[in-house]
Amino acid sequence: MSHVVTREQALKERHYYKLPNGTDTWVSSCVGMNSVERRAKNMPPRAPEAFPPPLEPIAFLVEQGAHSSIPGHYHQADQFQVFVSGEGKFGIKPIEGMTVHYAMAFTPYAPIHAEGTNVEYYTLRNGWDPGARWMPEHKEALKGKTKSYRHGLGLIPALIGDTDGPKNIDGIKTHAVVPAEADGLGATLFQTTSAQVITGPAPDTGRGQYWMVLRGACTINGEDAFERSLIFIAPTDKAPVVQSSSAGVAIMCMQFPKREGA
Repeated sequence: MSHVVTREQALKERHYYKLPNGTDTWVSSCVGMNSVERRAKNMPPRAPEAFPPPLEPIAFLVEQGAHSSIPGHYHQADQFQVFVSGEGKFGIKPIEGMTVHYAMAFTPYAPIHAEGTNVEYYTLRNGWDPGARWMPEHKEALKGKTKSYRHGLGLIPALIGDTDGPKNIDGIKTHAVVPAEADGLGATLFQTTSAQVITGPAPDTGRGQYWMVLRGACTINGEDAFERSLIFIAPTDKAPVVQSSSAGVAIMCMQFPKREGA
């Protein structure tokens, strides 16, 4: 069974990594062990995985240094990224407030530019990935791939507690940050300003879910969860029991799509 992980717990496994282009990053492990942590601990590389990789939740916080860029690249695992602070651009689109990016495996996506401050974002995966394949150096490796390219950005609306955020919500307010698709892909924001039980999609309708608290507090399966806390729910798990505090919560459920052969 998965457990709630807080930001403070993740920062206990914070490791510096300089990208090949010189960009400074700090990577903090939330769930599982990512390739940066393995490298920092002088562990040998993992054996390659076939696609789709076995279900294995791996999540981490990235702090990207100010005035830097991460070049275009792709990964071999499906992923969500949640931008939580800082100013910059994702390709040509400005990073304004909290933003969700999803990219399916083998889908190249645009450079990430940090401007005058560090940019912080969470990377959430449901399978192992050995590291970025930089473009255009690894463009040839995409030839013959039958997996369709698929990625996009979703802007998270104003949250409870924001000046322009919702107030005195009657029940639960939902917003499709990434509209639900037939194969299970989707991201839904739930907000309430009172004690409520929040229910998301059934876990077996996709290939894993991450629930992440964006504002306020709640319990998830009886465990306390505060801002930036997260938990992974496997397709075989029961739906999580999310109980908001009396002051409410803003929490997002991000679900991965099902994959043939998985």
